[in-house]
Amino acid sequence: MKFSFLKTGERLRNKIFLGVALVALIPFVLSGLFALYVMNSSHNDDISKIERNLLSEKRVETQKYVSDSLSELELNLPFSLPSGFVRYLQSNEQFGNASLVRTLQNGKRIVFSINPPSQLDDLLASALAQNKAFNELYFVDAQTGLEVAYASNYPTNHETVNEFADFSNLPQVKSAKDGSDYVGSVNFTLAGPVMDIAAPVKDQDGRVIGILAGELSLSGLKRVFAGTMLGNSGYAYLLDDDGNLLYNSDAGKSATTAKDFSASSFLQRVTQEARMGKSRYQSLWGDNVVAAAAPITLKNAADTWMLAAEWPVQDADQAIATIQRQFIFFLIAVILLTIFFSIFFANRITKPINILEIGTERIASGIFDSPVKIETNDELEDLGMAFNKMMAGLKQLQELKDEFVFIAAHELRTPVAAIKGYLSMIMDGSVGKVDDTAKEFIKKVMNANQRLIQLVNDLLQVARSEAGKLTIQVAAMDVVEPITSTLDELKPLASEKSIAMNYASSAAPKVMTDPVRLKEVLVNLVGNAIKYSGNGGSVTITHEIKDKNLVISVKDTGFGIGKEAQAKLFEKFYRVQTDKTREITGTGLGLFIVKQIVEKMNGKISVKSTEGQGSTFSFSLPLA
Repeated sequence: MKFSFLKTGERLRNKIFLGVALVALIPFVLSGLFALYVMNSSHNDDISKIERNLLSEKRVETQKYVSDSLSELELNLPFSLPSGFVRYLQSNEQFGNASLVRTLQNGKRIVFSINPPSQLDDLLASALAQNKAFNELYFVDAQTGLEVAYASNYPTNHETVNEFADFSNLPQVKSAKDGSDYVGSVNFTLAGPVMDIAAPVKDQDGRVIGILAGELSLSGLKRVFAGTMLGNSGYAYLLDDDGNLLYNSDAGKSATTAKDFSASSFLQRVTQEARMGKSRYQSLWGDNVVAAAAPITLKNAADTWMLAAEWPVQDADQAIATIQRQFIFFLIAVILLTIFFSIFFANRITKPINILEIGTERIASGIFDSPVKIETNDELEDLGMAFNKMMAGLKQLQELKDEFVFIAAHELRTPVAAIKGYLSMIMDGSVGKVDDTAKEFIKKVMNANQRLIQLVNDLLQVARSEAGKLTIQVAAMDVVEPITSTLDELKPLASEKSIAMNYASSAAPKVMTDPVRLKEVLVNLVGNAIKYSGNGGSVTITHEIKDKNLVISVKDTGFGIGKEAQAKLFEKFYRVQTDKTREITGTGLGLFIVKQIVEKMNGKISVKSTEGQGSTFSFSLPLA
């Protein structure tokens, strides 16, 4: 089974195969590629949605953590606190109630006009106890900017020395004094990241009489990010405005410092790429990730934090990669099955055509008794039946023709033999004296009659062969004597053209042959060698043993035969037509008869020839 894929126009089977394969595969492959494209797009959208939903959730939780802490600072004082309840104590002034006097860090002293210090201290201590997110809280007088109460979770001697500060120049005090909440920048301490926040304290008339400020620990954000994962290895992390890493849900990546981000402009790059849709890049930790980023704006804060989610590609695309591998395997399987069934259907369709082709070759060879067998239950089977009917008709015509030729040739033998006999009697003078002029004409008539006799004999031989009536009786015999007698018989013909006859009559093993038919073969081949050679040439006969056969060769130095003519030499009525051979008489049946005889004696015949250099005809006979 051969498929010439590079020359598909030469075979119908290849066209059918390619047609079926392409019709089956192209829609499947295109739909598969489209499905993969849609699947990848949908997968990327799903990952983006998952990451953005996570970021939205963490942003709300982070903002809530800070906003709830600010809400804790919005106190409703359980006591009245009028404006101007604090003043500086003069250096020479004495004040009897020491509990109302407090010392500042700069050595100056302040005095309360009423007695709220212990109440403010209790209030701040209670606030710290209720909200562990604060490291320290302090109350500032709005009019003077002086710290009047303080509470802390830090181990400090602040309370023991009873020293307070002047916070009038702090930004949180200034902002809260104007009535606005304050959220400061992130600072990093040994205990973790912290930030300053402040809120105004107002009286019943809405006037700002104090500022409640404090240091908010961001360690509570750990709970926001704890357990946060994307798939098996995805994570989320929080950066402040300077690129400082606040928290990462992947504990193994939490050791990264702000320097690591700022040195590679990572914050800016991640923010730009994520917002521009370039969601795949290499993270700071060296992973190829699918990422998303979202800004976090805190209430009344000048800084903007950035929340990012990164999902390693290998983990994020694991499911789609599995589907793609399965699709590729399925695609390969479908391609192989399509090729197999395409070949099967192509062969099924073209097999009857091949059978018909073989049938036509048999008919061309004259074989009419081998009908084709096509069983497809369709139009091709009907075509096979019609072909067999045609073959039967041709066989009948061939038989009629062979019978006609046989009868005609057989009936012609008697008159041509009588003509030959009467002409011989005339030439011998049996019927009277014949002058020389008449003899010349009678010789020409005798030559023509001799050719007619040869033609009749050849036609009879062909008719017998094709009718299966060519009798061959093989027996073990020596070939030397038939070869020698043939050369003696044809020696006069060779002498007329000065052609040398060569045969080294060495001993040869016996072969299975019909002596009469062998003589016909030798006479035909040697006679042709003489006829188709110029004057002064030679004819050489040799024999040798090859593969349990005796090969007899007749070699001449004659005109030679072209390659195209060699392919047709053994066909009926074929004669080589060249300027040198056109005048040579013959029937074109001799070599056909020779081939029939040799093959019926289980031998083979072949020719080797070059124009202008002679020819060699060789035939084999099985050893006895």
